[in-house]
Amino acid sequence: MTSQDAHRAVDAVWKMESARIIAGLVRMVGDVGLAEEFAQDALLAALEQWPQADVPDNPGAWLMAVAKRRAVDHLRRDERLDQRHGQLAHELSTRPDTAEADLDAALDEEVGDDVLRLMFVSCHPALSTESRTALTLRLLGGLRTEEIARAFLVSEPTVAQRVVRAKRTLAALQVPFEVPAGPELAARLSSVLEVIYLVFNEGYTATAGDGWMRQDLCQEALRLGRLLAGLAPGEAEVHGLVALMELQASRSAARTGPAGQPVALHEQNRGRWDQLLIRRGFAALLRARQPGGSLGPYALQAAVAACHARARTAEETDWTQITALYEALARVLPTPVVQLNRAVALAMAYGPEAGLALADTLVAEPALQGYHRLPSVRGDLLVRLGRHEEARREFERAAALTLNMPERAVLLARAAACAGAATRETGVTLADAAGAFLSRDDLDAATVRSYGQTMSRLRRDLGDDAPLRGVSAGQVAEVFTAAWGSAASATWNRHRGAVRSFSAWAAAQGLPAGDLARDLAAGLGRRPEPRGRTRPMDRPRVEALWERPDLALRERTLWLLLHESAAGAGSVLALNVEDLDLAGMRGRVAAGPRWVHWRSGTAELLPHLIAGRRRGPLFLSDRRPGPGRPPAPGDLCPETGRRRLSYERAEYLFKQATGHTLNQLRAG
Repeated sequence: MTSQDAHRAVDAVWKMESARIIAGLVRMVGDVGLAEEFAQDALLAALEQWPQADVPDNPGAWLMAVAKRRAVDHLRRDERLDQRHGQLAHELSTRPDTAEADLDAALDEEVGDDVLRLMFVSCHPALSTESRTALTLRLLGGLRTEEIARAFLVSEPTVAQRVVRAKRTLAALQVPFEVPAGPELAARLSSVLEVIYLVFNEGYTATAGDGWMRQDLCQEALRLGRLLAGLAPGEAEVHGLVALMELQASRSAARTGPAGQPVALHEQNRGRWDQLLIRRGFAALLRARQPGGSLGPYALQAAVAACHARARTAEETDWTQITALYEALARVLPTPVVQLNRAVALAMAYGPEAGLALADTLVAEPALQGYHRLPSVRGDLLVRLGRHEEARREFERAAALTLNMPERAVLLARAAACAGAATRETGVTLADAAGAFLSRDDLDAATVRSYGQTMSRLRRDLGDDAPLRGVSAGQVAEVFTAAWGSAASATWNRHRGAVRSFSAWAAAQGLPAGDLARDLAAGLGRRPEPRGRTRPMDRPRVEALWERPDLALRERTLWLLLHESAAGAGSVLALNVEDLDLAGMRGRVAAGPRWVHWRSGTAELLPHLIAGRRRGPLFLSDRRPGPGRPPAPGDLCPETGRRRLSYERAEYLFKQATGHTLNQLRAG
C-alpha cells in the first residue's frame, strides 16, 4: 500500500470511527482533551504502520487498541493519580488485550451510549455557540481544523483556539461524562439540537462567501441528526429536527441556477427535488408525532416544509395551513425571525398588505437590525403592492447587509429592476438616462470615456431636463451634423455607435421614449472608413515577447498561437477543447469547416493549458460570471464554471503588455 492510499484509508476510517473511539476514551480517562490526544496518537501510529503492514481487518478496533495503550501509559506516568485511576491502570495492564472483542461488543452495547454522552458534553451550554459547533464537528464529525475553518470562512488558528478553550472549560467545570436527567436533559438536548441545526443552516444558506450552499455541512448535520435519532429514539424533537433537515435538503439540487445563482422557492423546478429525502422526512415527522402531545419548534418547522413538499406546483401550496403552523410556532418559539416567516405566510395566504403590516412591526426589533432578510421580505411585499421606489431602497439595504455574494447579486438585480419600474412610473430625463447608462458595471473606463463624450454633447444641445420620451432621431441627427459633420469617418462612426448602444440599453430597460422603440441613430448613416494594411510587429520584438517571465500561461499560449497560425483573434478565441487535434497541431473553429493550424511552440504549451479539462472554451476568463449575467451555454466551461475569454479582454491585456493590437501578432 502506498503512503497516499494509507492516508486516504486512515482519513475514511477516522471520519467513521473517531466519535466512537473518543467517546470510549472519555469514559476511561474522564477528560475530552486527553481522549482526543490519545486518539490522535493512534491516528499517527496508523499513518506510520499501515503503509507497511496494510489496513487491519477491523481498523476501528486497531485504533481503539492503540489509543487504550496510550491511555494506560499516561495513567502509569501520572504521579497524581487517585486510587480509582491506580486500580484502573492495574486492571488494564494485567488484563489480556481483548481490544478488538471489546470494541465489537461495545458497538452493540455501550458505544452508542458513549457517543450520546459525548454529544451532550461537546454541546454543553457553558460553551459559546461557536465553541460548541467547532468541538462537535471535531469530535463527532471527525473534521480536521482546516476543514472546519474552510466551512465557516474563519482562520485555522481561530478554530483551534475555540476547540482549546472549549476543552479547558469542560475540564475546569469537570462536566460529567453522562446523559443528563430530569429538567437538565431538556436544556442540554436543546443545546445539542441547536448546534446540529446551526451547522445545517450554514450549509443550506451560507452566511458569507462566493457560494450559495455548502453541501458538505448539510450532509454532516444530517449525519449527526440521524445518529442522534438512533441514540435517542424516544425524543420527539430529535425526529422533528431530522425531518426538517431531510425535507429542506431535498430541494438542494433546485436551489441554484446554472451559474450558481440562488433560485427562490416558488421558482424552483420541483421535478429536481429528491423524493427519497422527502419520504425520509415524512417518516421522521411521523416518528416525531408518535409520543403525542403538542409539537415542538423543530417538528412544527418540519410540518411547514412538508406542506411545500406535498405541493406539486408552487400554486398548489397550502398557505393557509402554513400560516396556522407559523402561528403555533410563534406561541412555542416567540422570536422575531419566526414572526418574519409568519409575515411571508400571511402575505401568500391573505395578500401582501397583511404580510407587510406584520413585517413593519419588526423594523424596530434590535435582533433584526443587521438581518438582511427583513428588508428583503419588505422589498418583496412592496413590489407586490406596486411601491417600487420603496422596494428599491429595501433591496439595496438587504444587499448591503448580506455577506453572501450570490445573494447580494440577486438583491442588487432586484433593486435595479425596481429602479427601472419606478422610473417608468415617474418619467425620466435625458440626463437621468445618460447617467444610468454610463454607470453600468459592464462598461470599462475607456468605453465610459468614449460614450461620455457623445452623451455630454447630446445633453448640452438637447438639454438635461429634456424628457427622454420626446427625444427623436431627427434631433440627434441635427446634433451630429453640427458637432461632427466634418469629422473623420472613424470619429463619426464612434459617436454613432455610442448612440446605438444607448438606444438598445434604454429599450431593454423599458424606459419611455418615442424613437427609442426604434433607434435614435436611425438618421445617422455609417461612413466608410479607409482600411490600411495592419503592419505586423518586428520579429525581434515578437521573439523578445516569449522570453518575458511575467507572462501568464494563458496569455503566452494565446499570443503564440495567434503568431504561429496567422489566424484572426476571433477564430482562435472561438476554439473549444473538444475540437482540438493535438497530434495534428490543429483545431476546428466552433465545430465548423475551418481549421486553425499551429506549430511546435504552441503544441508544447497547449497540454499544460487544458490539463484536467475535456470540453468547453479553450481560453477562459479569470473569474466565473456573476449570477445576474449568465453567458451563453457554449461560452461557459462546464468543468470550471468560467466563461470564454472575450476579444475585448484579450485585446486589453495585450495592449497593456505591449502597446500593440492583437492583429499585429500575425506573421508578416
